[in-house]
Amino acid sequence: MRISGKTKLFPIIGAPVMGVVSPPAVNAWFDDNGIDARMVPLEVPEKVLGAFWELLRASDTFLGCSVTYPHKQAAFDIVDTRTERAQRLGALNTVRRVASGALDGDASDGRALVRAIRASGVDLVGETAHVIGAGGGAGRAIVDALCESGLTSVLLEDNDAQRLEQTQDLIRGFWPATNIQTASDTASFLIDATPNGKDASAPPLFSPEAIDASTVVCDVAGAIETSQLLQAANDLGKTCIDAVAMGEGQVSAQMAFLFRSGG
Repeated sequence: MRISGKTKLFPIIGAPVMGVVSPPAVNAWFDDNGIDARMVPLEVPEKVLGAFWELLRASDTFLGCSVTYPHKQAAFDIVDTRTERAQRLGALNTVRRVASGALDGDASDGRALVRAIRASGVDLVGETAHVIGAGGGAGRAIVDALCESGLTSVLLEDNDAQRLEQTQDLIRGFWPATNIQTASDTASFLIDATPNGKDASAPPLFSPEAIDASTVVCDVAGAIETSQLLQAANDLGKTCIDAVAMGEGQVSAQMAFLFRSGG
């Protein structure tokens, strides 16, 4: 599609953004639906994040933005209104700008991963999951969606004890049927919701024994090269879900929110 002065922008913001994989799928959606808009990666360091939000509110060029690490919780704080799901999670990954310049937010990371897992032919009902990075914006959304999908139990890890407790409180408050495990040798689903996989040379955060005992291994970090976690899982014949597969499930959810009526 030709870029003109009428083209709208829907950037994906983060720091860094070198490994993001969303733009091709989102731009294909814009083309397929005849919408004069483009997604571009936009590096926004934390020190200028406030200035970006001011620009987003002020400029009609923006449809909104997609939000990746590390700005998901900051985005939650800055928007004027939020979906019920985003309110529950305390973080979001999609911001839409309404005509008045107000900002509305949603969180679809978790549902995108669940769609990707189901598309691989795997059912989540009655299964167990081990999630590392469960206190972050993406991690909490993923845990929420896994519980909503009928998961029996979860083992959660995060290097921030307070954020981890908040995710555990979310489960206790909204998904009491899901058991929170404190220790486990095995889980059907292994999910790395940290940025670790952005570095293709970084060793997996899961042990070789955990990978061997799993059925599905997910690494949600976008990377130009396959992460060591997914490489190890693939070598063992496991079902692997990467950021590209998750992104395919993300597009429909983000676009439905972005172009919903109202505002």
